[in-house]
Amino acid sequence: MSQNGETDDYGAETRKRLRRILLGTGLAEHELVEPLAVELQRHGCRPRKAWRLANGFTLDVAAGEYNRANGDERAAMTSARISEFESWPRTRGNGRDRPRPTVDTLKVLATIYRASWDQLLDSADLTKMPARDLAAYRAAVARRCTASPVVEGRGLPWEIAPFIGRHDQRVELHRRVSEHLSGHRPAVHVVSGLAGVGKTALARYLVGEYGTSRYDGFIWEDLRGHSDGRTPRTPAGVLEQLLLRIGVPPETIENDAGRRADRWRTEMRDRRMLIVFDNALDSKQVRELLPHAPGCFVLITSRHKLTGLAGAAPMQLDAMTTAEAEELLVKLSHLPPGYDVGAVRRILETAGRLPLAIRLVAGQIAHYGPDMLAAADRDFQQLIDRVQHAPIGTPSEESLAAPILDFFSAEGESLGAAFELSYQRLSEPELRRAVRLLGLFPGSEITAETLAPMAAVTPLAANALIRRIFEVGLLDPAVNGPFGQRYRIHDVTRLFARKQADQEDLPSERAAAIARLVRFCLTIARRVGAPRPFDLAGSFPNMPVPDPSGTTERAREWLTQEREVLLGCIRVAGSGPDTGELARLLASHLSELGHWSDARWLFVRGLDIARGIGDATAECDVLYGLGTVHRLACDYETASKCFEEAHGIATRTDDQLRMASALWGYAEVTRHIGDYGSARDAYVDVLGIARKLQNLKFEGDSLRGLGHIERMGGDPATARHYYEAALDIAEQIGDRYSLGWSLWGLANITRMSGDFTAARAQFEESRAMGTELGDPLLQVDALRGLGHIARDLGDLDAAQGDYSDSLDVARRNGDPHGEADAWRALAGIAATSGRRHRPRACEFLRKSLVLYESMGVKGLAEQVRIEMERLDCDSWE
Repeated sequence: MSQNGETDDYGAETRKRLRRILLGTGLAEHELVEPLAVELQRHGCRPRKAWRLANGFTLDVAAGEYNRANGDERAAMTSARISEFESWPRTRGNGRDRPRPTVDTLKVLATIYRASWDQLLDSADLTKMPARDLAAYRAAVARRCTASPVVEGRGLPWEIAPFIGRHDQRVELHRRVSEHLSGHRPAVHVVSGLAGVGKTALARYLVGEYGTSRYDGFIWEDLRGHSDGRTPRTPAGVLEQLLLRIGVPPETIENDAGRRADRWRTEMRDRRMLIVFDNALDSKQVRELLPHAPGCFVLITSRHKLTGLAGAAPMQLDAMTTAEAEELLVKLSHLPPGYDVGAVRRILETAGRLPLAIRLVAGQIAHYGPDMLAAADRDFQQLIDRVQHAPIGTPSEESLAAPILDFFSAEGESLGAAFELSYQRLSEPELRRAVRLLGLFPGSEITAETLAPMAAVTPLAANALIRRIFEVGLLDPAVNGPFGQRYRIHDVTRLFARKQADQEDLPSERAAAIARLVRFCLTIARRVGAPRPFDLAGSFPNMPVPDPSGTTERAREWLTQEREVLLGCIRVAGSGPDTGELARLLASHLSELGHWSDARWLFVRGLDIARGIGDATAECDVLYGLGTVHRLACDYETASKCFEEAHGIATRTDDQLRMASALWGYAEVTRHIGDYGSARDAYVDVLGIARKLQNLKFEGDSLRGLGHIERMGGDPATARHYYEAALDIAEQIGDRYSLGWSLWGLANITRMSGDFTAARAQFEESRAMGTELGDPLLQVDALRGLGHIARDLGDLDAAQGDYSDSLDVARRNGDPHGEADAWRALAGIAATSGRRHRPRACEFLRKSLVLYESMGVKGLAEQVRIEMERLDCDSWE
């Protein structure tokens, strides 16, 4: 006998034996709880203990689950109190009564034990319960025994595909159900998402998991909000079916919809049920169907957000994760081990990782075999490439997007048809047009600000349109930026919208929408202009315009935020002058941020446009920008060709300012590769043009360049004179770029004179300017200068730290010249640290040499070879 007088016939071995017997009948693991609890009671176990043991809970676990279900994990329920509740109404050893579990306590226990609270009582309990609790007990038993909310399987859709993944959503549903049962959560929940995203499958999972284990039953109603060939159901018709399902005699159901709703709520008032309204059209369709019963958990699925249902808890269902989608496709396609993972994942991206699309394409792969996988992958890549790169507005016999959508179909069911239903439900022509514009939009995230020019409406009207598109489920919320609410366009939504645009809008209308977006973006880009050193010849003749309102800075932030949109826009827009100018300005901006590959592509695009329309001035400007990108990326050979070509165009058109621009760029390149004679001649020519035209900006640039030449192999005093003159001009015209680099050059001269304190201050100031301007090249060189100062003063540790910092910034920003200089400087530290560090010094010099040779910097490469020979690096290999 146990201490409380109960028999021990329900011990661990007994429970294992009973579990094996029940599993042998074919019951699933989650179906064992109730029959196991019944068997334990038959063996003499009290009901509350029987249900705890059937769930596999110890007293401690049960207490913890109770506190969590009650909304407070630190609540006072203990294992001892659970034990006392299980033994009630027996008395303690001292003769005092054990604490009685209240109805509220029993309901919480029932929640965690997956039972109804009346099942936790036996006759011994009933003889001691107060009259009020007995009345509640009778009502609970009556509901459980007489309520037949749904015939098994009635209304519940068949499971077409296995339910895979959705771990986060399953956890969230479990949390919501548990908190609802404990009285701490809303009773109505709305799962919204795209067509084919798996809303119905998730609801079906909810019913299978909790419909009978945590509730007294379930009801499932398909409202046919978006069902092919069927009209949405009316609230009155649904209410009639609901009343019939819960056993209301048909002759007592009134015709009036309002009275039916009242009857439904009255009948459901004291029930505890799980109700699913699947495929709802809008809030109006479901509002009268809500039972307003605290014990009922209502789940609504809809493509729309149902923002009109006040108090409902939303749950956005997005596409599957890549891992979940891959598992589903592999299972449904019966792909063998060793399948082409790359092909599978590319197909999944085209399918938008939507379960419906995956199921439809998987059926074809399963039927035709693995060869179909490779064929589908190849076809998709070709079609997607056409959609992404063909200029918007190009006349075509068929939609470029249609063949992609058509692939996701099987025996009358198609992904395109599912989206077509959503589109056809939109009654306003302007809303349909706005949806079609999503197919033309060149980015994955859209705002009212970027929709407005495409739709040719005011920002206020665009905001109303985009909110409506969001509410009908064709846009998803994205992370907000500094310029307002952002919305994400799903890939399949874009494909469908593109197909509709191709079919319904003229090519000229589609091209005009993109052209308006280009002009809008160009207006913002012009506020920024081309930053130094991409600014053209006439950019700095005067003091910079003050920006007290921050307009320029906001425009710069906008260009950074909308980079994807801008790149896509330039890719699909027509080859007009606006597109070319936008490409040049954006390339300059992205170069400043270190996006070299994007910048090069944009300049090449701008160059093609300029040549195509025969605009020599624009061609010259783009060549200057392209040369500057290659110069900053240390591709000196290509940069030199660009500057020479730009100079040739400027000479033919007798454009003195652009001649100066090209010459200065050429001088910078030749200086960096060590051709100081050619660089000096070019700087002198630029200086002559600048003074002739009274252009202070280029006068300062050329003086600074001549200072660099004199510093490297001429007269330090002359170099100081040039730097100081350039510094004066930079301060006069407010040219912070020239100010920073002139100060850096002056710091080198000051260091050569032995005034290390003043030199350090100048290097620090130039480094701060590099940080302020976002110029990593200046930061790299200033850090290296600080390292030289520390080395001169004998502080090798500090020098190594500065050189290492310089190396990090150079590598992070794609500056191979700065990287080579840093490796060489670090080699010097290693070489002076003793013979045992020579292998390390040689390793650093080899890295430096490879970089110098790759850039064509012959002079510095030769110096490194001499240093390696002095250290006898061949013997250290």
